[in-house]
Amino acid sequence: MRLTKLSYVTLWAVHFDQVKAFYEEILGLPVAQENENFVMFDTKGSRLAFHRLTKALPLSRATIEVHLEVNDVDEVYWSLKSKGVKFVDPPANRPWGTRAAGFKDPEGYVVEIVGPLKPGEPSKGE
Repeated sequence: MRLTKLSYVTLWAVHFDQVKAFYEEILGLPVAQENENFVMFDTKGSRLAFHRLTKALPLSRATIEVHLEVNDVDEVYWSLKSKGVKFVDPPANRPWGTRAAGFKDPEGYVVEIVGPLKPGEPSKGE
């Protein structure tokens, strides 16, 4: 037996309605399935789901990162900034071979948009 595909990941959200609106309306991810306590977003690969949580301590550190792949990090960065997304860091080539820019969603999860390196720019980061 060999497990070969990650079907989806479910994260829990106290700010469920804000998270749902953010991923659907701001990030533009299509909803694949939903009910009052659950929403699953479709992507070209694995799916991303959120389940309503009624009470939890606030996230005090980044323990989860969601990476969304795009063709042009800089283009998506400017588009999302124009919609009010506040980025933690601007687009930069990373030493591990991608270009990335990150922000936090309404729940506090770190979200990075990642894509191909931008030629001619040095790598930054860890």
